Amino acid sequence: MHTVALFFFANVLFCLAYMVRDMAYLRAITILAACSTLPYFYLQAVPLYSAMGWQVAFIVINSFNLTVLLLHRRPIKLDQLEQWLHETTLRFLKPRKMRRLLRLAKTHDINKGEVLIEKDQELNALLLILSGRARVEANRQQRAMLYPGDFVGEMSFISRKPTSADVIAEEPLRYLVWQAETLEQLYVRDPEMKDALQSAIGMDMANKLAR
Repeated sequence: MHTVALFFFANVLFCLAYMVRDMAYLRAITILAACSTLPYFYLQAVPLYSAMGWQVAFIVINSFNLTVLLLHRRPIKLDQLEQWLHETTLRFLKPRKMRRLLRLAKTHDINKGEVLIEKDQELNALLLILSGRARVEANRQQRAMLYPGDFVGEMSFISRKPTSADVIAEEPLRYLVWQAETLEQLYVRDPEMKDALQSAIGMDMANKLAR
């Protein structure tokens, strides 16, 4: 009788598991439910070892996935550069996702007076200034100034159209570069990353217009 009650309790837990949205809770409840079925299967007139084996397999698989999930949710310690980017340009990304994004970028340096982007250039990359300033020129007239934390060439990156102005280093400049192909591959694996990065680009554009 007690084993039957335990079996019904296990099924209630299974139903509850599929009602929760958080994957960690789902897996934890599923593990508890599977454990609750083991006494029922074992205490039958003929122990149902096959059913017990499947439940143990489910317990092991869910325990492994729950462990991986919890490890991914651990808070990470950001270095000074990461912390600055997370508080400014990339604040729409969670720290772990931001670090993954930064690892895909390459760092470049140019000297004062060097051209970062030329007008009518086919730009298949997204740039982000880390240090230094750059001026935006069109028809030999300065249109804007770019500062650390600003994206560069984001309009061309989004529209896939040639750039509309020159961008020239006003002082020694360090910047990050993400190739469009690399980001597209990232978006396939993590669609949320695309939404977060587009939000960051949108906020960057709004800040530039407000200057």
